[in-house]
Amino acid sequence: MAICSATVFAAELDQIETPRLLPTTESMTLPQLAREMRARNPQFLRASQEKLQIEARIPQALAWDQPMIGMEQTPVPHSPVNFERSQGMSYRLTQTMSFPGKKQLAADILQAQAYSAEAQIDQLMVQMLAELKRQFYMTLAMQQQAEVNRNTVERLNQVKQVAKVRYANNAAAFVDYMNAQVAQSSAENAMFQTQRQIDVARQNINNLLGRDPDRDLQLQLEAGGAQSLPPLAELMLQAQQQHPELRDYAFRMEAAKKNLALAKKAYYPDMQLILTKISNNPPLGLAGNSYGVEVDLVLPTWFFEREKAGVNEANAGVISAQASAEVAWRQVQLQIANAYSQLQQLFKEQELLQQRRLPEAQAAYRLALNGYANNAGDFNGLLLAQQNLRDTELAAALIGGNLQQAWAGLEAAIGKGLE
Repeated sequence: MAICSATVFAAELDQIETPRLLPTTESMTLPQLAREMRARNPQFLRASQEKLQIEARIPQALAWDQPMIGMEQTPVPHSPVNFERSQGMSYRLTQTMSFPGKKQLAADILQAQAYSAEAQIDQLMVQMLAELKRQFYMTLAMQQQAEVNRNTVERLNQVKQVAKVRYANNAAAFVDYMNAQVAQSSAENAMFQTQRQIDVARQNINNLLGRDPDRDLQLQLEAGGAQSLPPLAELMLQAQQQHPELRDYAFRMEAAKKNLALAKKAYYPDMQLILTKISNNPPLGLAGNSYGVEVDLVLPTWFFEREKAGVNEANAGVISAQASAEVAWRQVQLQIANAYSQLQQLFKEQELLQQRRLPEAQAAYRLALNGYANNAGDFNGLLLAQQNLRDTELAAALIGGNLQQAWAGLEAAIGKGLE
């Protein structure tokens, strides 16, 4: 009787080893989550408005200086407000004009800053998309781990039934049944802890999407082919061409160079034009056809000390921008290299798990269960085989999530966004 019962339990084992995703209310794929995050997360709204603020300064920088209109009563005897006795008056229009090229350089600096802000928005998307992917794949991995724990509870229930049958036939001690019960309770507790971690991960995803944290959410993994790891040199070239942080520093360098050119323009004088109409019918009359024209030059300060200091400051800004761009590129290279080596290691671990560790653990558990049911093995060996199978299945679920998270890290390192 014990042999027959154990054989039936071992046959049922094949039906509970395929992981299943936990059902929830709302199902969304990763691209859908990314689009909603871009549309709803307030960080993108703030960054886009900062870019618009910079762009709005460009026409202001190109606009002419405000003109000044004045009226002069002269001379006014006895009192400065005795306009009725003034002997002459004039209307004056004053317009200040910058030396040619100054305003265009100021606008070019702002334009480069606007492009830099746009690159920063793309970099923000890369960073937040990497975090979204990390939470997404971590949640899926934990769902698979929860399913492994659920399968473990079912397997231990089978072990309990086998131990109960053997105890009824005086072929085993009741302590075997109790030990199986303790192991089952431990697996149930692990299942509850994993579910709590899943809930926290979903709350983090909802927060990234700009939603209420407690909103129901189911993650749906799109079907895709196996990913192959490109050569490291190819990834470095992609990063050099498309990484938004590198574009950001390139635009910063461009702005610094334009600022240096503008600082050198400070040696050239600005001009002020004054047009005057002179009236001989004070205080408010417009009679008379006499006009005056005045052209003033706004010269640099004495000995050019201010201008020299401005050029030195701008030149230091160019050198600083160049050094910052170099540091950013070195950091990108390091991140790519680290992510690349991590992926290589995870590929090897996944291959070992799928080809050796998991099949061996499954076979060892079946042999231990059949041996115990047929009085050919001890109970401790069966529990050890079951625990090894559980640990191996958890490792398989974990490494799958780690592999996807490592891919996300590599994509972030090369600056890949929503392409």
